[in-house]
Amino acid sequence: MSQHQSHFLNACERLVDNLSKDAVLPEQLGVVIIGRNEGQLLRRALASVGAEAGAVVYVDSASTDDSVEIVRRYFPDAVIVELSADEPLSPARGRNAGFAALRERLPRLRYVQFVDGDCELHPSWLRAASHHLHHNPQVGVLAGRLRERDRERNPYHRLADMEWDQPAGEVEETGGIMMVRAQAWEAAGGQNADMPAAEERELCLRVSAAGYSIVRLADDMAQHDIDMDQLRQWWTRSVRMGHAYAQGLWIHRDRYHLRRVVSLLAYGVALPSAALAGAVPTLGLSLGLLGRYGHLWRKIEQERRGRGDRADDARLYATANVVNKVAGAVGVARFFTRTLREGRGGRRARVSATPR
Repeated sequence: MSQHQSHFLNACERLVDNLSKDAVLPEQLGVVIIGRNEGQLLRRALASVGAEAGAVVYVDSASTDDSVEIVRRYFPDAVIVELSADEPLSPARGRNAGFAALRERLPRLRYVQFVDGDCELHPSWLRAASHHLHHNPQVGVLAGRLRERDRERNPYHRLADMEWDQPAGEVEETGGIMMVRAQAWEAAGGQNADMPAAEERELCLRVSAAGYSIVRLADDMAQHDIDMDQLRQWWTRSVRMGHAYAQGLWIHRDRYHLRRVVSLLAYGVALPSAALAGAVPTLGLSLGLLGRYGHLWRKIEQERRGRGDRADDARLYATANVVNKVAGAVGVARFFTRTLREGRGGRRARVSATPR
């Protein structure tokens, strides 16, 4: 072998070594999809994964439709975990089970993308997100821009899309569609399966306590299909979120959840109660307190307009958030009067691990 050939081969070896250091290998990246009665939506979710992931786990929460059969038929390589309804079902329970199955399938697992069965990933997301985590070891949880599939279908879909549209940068929370560093997930102890909603917020709090940061990128991450067309559905979702904030406060006794619970109780209970209770003794003057709702509405509407929202979108978002105070307060009350009395509040100690 000539000297030039030897130099060329050495250069090739160095190039391969450098590329391997920068690359995220399939055996290091996995996807967990959770669902219940998602039906054909699962085909879109699973088909969106692509070749970057070394394994895909589908966790089914006691579906009564053909969800499991759809996965078996069209995606035979996917690992299927079927949860029993003998224990309370929740997204957190599904993600915990999915992570455990993925860890067993991929011993070298480093990054996990969680997806709900009503979503489909953007083609470039897995690569962009895994590379960001690869080059930023302090980041524990990563999310991107989630978009509502049929945004203009009705006001509820518009509200969902605006809810997903959050500023990029370091944040306190993400939604349930997220990529998590496996080490951060394990340091935090996974999600709290007792929480019916907002479980990702509570997880982020513990991931932060473990020394990691939570980041949202501007990159498109996924499309979501909330499939909501009734006020009752939106109200139920808002009540559930208020319940989750109260449960988060009970578990952590922290400022994050305290601020949200106090806001819900102030606008959803204290303000209307004071205005109505004082109406007779003050000859109606106390009803002026209800003007605080108008002030809150204008503040939210101006914030959304400042972010570039259309005028009708900003008005819709402000109205929904004001009404949400009442619905959320109902959820808080249910937690403290029902869930706690039934012994289902849950307690979890803080963690103190540090990232490596």
